[in-house]
Amino acid sequence: MTDKPNLTPKEKEIQSLFARGKTPDTIAIRLGMKMSKVLMVISLIPKPVV
Repeated sequence: MTDKPNLTPKEKEIQSLFARGKTPDTIAIRLGMKMSKVLMVISLIPKPVV
C-alpha cells in the first residue's frame, strides 16, 4: 500500500507538466484552470529529503 493520495487525471497532468519543467502559469493556461488550483496541486508533490 502506498502513501500517495488519490489524484484526478487533471491533477496527474499538472504534476507531469511541472516535472517536465513547465511553469505554473503555463500549466494553468494550457489546462484552462485557475492558478490557485495549479499551485495547490503542485504543493502536494512530495519533496525529496536531502
